Amino acid sequence: MPEAVRSVVLDPGERRTSWALTGSGDAVVATDAGLRIPGSGLLRWPDVEKATWQRPHLDVVEVAAVSGTGRRWRLDLVDEGDLPAAVHSAVTASVAWSTHVRLEPAGGVRIVGRRRPDQELLDWQVVYDRGTDPDDPALQAQAEALVVDARRTIG
Repeated sequence: MPEAVRSVVLDPGERRTSWALTGSGDAVVATDAGLRIPGSGLLRWPDVEKATWQRPHLDVVEVAAVSGTGRRWRLDLVDEGDLPAAVHSAVTASVAWSTHVRLEPAGGVRIVGRRRPDQELLDWQVVYDRGTDPDDPALQAQAEALVVDARRTIG
């Protein structure tokens, strides 16, 4: 294991599952809790909206109220090993339930139930489509009703 990977500080009980180095020699470390990004700390798996891999770029987007508008990282990896696959697997595993619903009069929303470690119930996320106003009270009410229904039927 490279020194840069060993020097990444983990929380008590957290364990490394995969890693890679950036072109500048910084370590990107996947753990059982999330992705350790150089200069940004830990991004927990349930907080990742999307991660895509196209060698040598691992692009990661954090969940936000509007799809695709969360904080972004482009990590240029060298000798990536199985890090991209580990990231994909962990993000996918955090999603217990997901559905997309059209809102009235227009727009859409994705309701996502995410698993969080040491939490029995799902964490429900509301992610509006681009072009949908997340501050519109009528759209918020529809999204809230969808979450209530999902909690009641899914958990």
